[in-house]
Amino acid sequence: MSKEKANEKIDQLLEHMPSFIQEFVEIKSADEYSPNTILEYLKNYQQFFQWLIQQKQVPETEMSAISPASLDKLQLRTATQYKSYLLRRKKQNTRQLNQDGTKKQSSDTLSKVTIQRNITALKVLFKYLAESSNNSQNKPYLTHDIMREISNVSDRRTLQSRADMIEDKLFLGDETENYLDYIRDVYPENLSPQAMKFYRRDCERDLAINALMLASGLRLSEVVSIDLEDINFEQNRVTVVRKGNKTDSVRIAAFAMEYLANYLAIREERYHPDKYEQAFFLSISKGKANRITGSAIEKMVEKYSAQFKVRVTPHKLRHTLATRLYQQTNNLVLTAQQLGHSSTTTTTLYTHIENDKTTDALNQL
Repeated sequence: MSKEKANEKIDQLLEHMPSFIQEFVEIKSADEYSPNTILEYLKNYQQFFQWLIQQKQVPETEMSAISPASLDKLQLRTATQYKSYLLRRKKQNTRQLNQDGTKKQSSDTLSKVTIQRNITALKVLFKYLAESSNNSQNKPYLTHDIMREISNVSDRRTLQSRADMIEDKLFLGDETENYLDYIRDVYPENLSPQAMKFYRRDCERDLAINALMLASGLRLSEVVSIDLEDINFEQNRVTVVRKGNKTDSVRIAAFAMEYLANYLAIREERYHPDKYEQAFFLSISKGKANRITGSAIEKMVEKYSAQFKVRVTPHKLRHTLATRLYQQTNNLVLTAQQLGHSSTTTTTLYTHIENDKTTDALNQL
């Protein structure tokens, strides 16, 4: 999601938040938390406050009215109950609605990663409230931090188990090139006239986005935020803002540069952007060219990948690049740097994706 869109959503959420949350956002923005990080925190706080009201854990009936004093009266048991609620909660199916317009629930529970993000967000908030104040006595908002006692949620799967789960959703070896060829040559063969109209408009863009993710391992939000000036065609690099609001210059594998150049050549003629529009990747909404959204890219990648092999997300394209790079270099540090990871801990996952060389070596034992 672009910074502009994230900030817009932040403002919308803050309209219904308590004043101390608005102060929290101001402080974290000054600490250079990215808008996307702050937005995800606010979504977690909204869910937590709504749960508190529904469970009558606070006297207030409106989220905006919740006071620090009410939070200070919460017991450790309340935080434990909320964690249990998250562990039991079913996912919402964002694509299917009930007759009353509400989202249908999936049979799957929330992932451990999602639950941990919720807990982390609350730990950050309660730590801030237990250490900060806005009164003349310089007393913090909270006298105790109940979230400090809540343990993190660990993923009990081994790295090998996690690797096995994603391996079938990676486009390794020749499949990277075959996937791009499929989008260009095979996918349009059986389209309806209406679908063909949109395909012809967007095919260069779609190929460029898929190729870029497969050639760089960029995160979805990083792809969305790219501006015209960010891609260096001479050095095969793109400038992006990583997590933590850190600017990085990321290498792009050479095979993607032609796709990017082909898209850039038709960008103005095909999309007719305003002369001040700096977004590299565009989409057309209500007859106007705007920066493409993350959800539009997700739907686009799912559409092509499902027809090619298996439905995947943009994050799996990132996994594909990481796995191919590690298998080519056998270098965890290099792979971590390419992905923008601050350490090799997360990157260790890619050492467990099956490598033909490893299999051949084992077969010879």
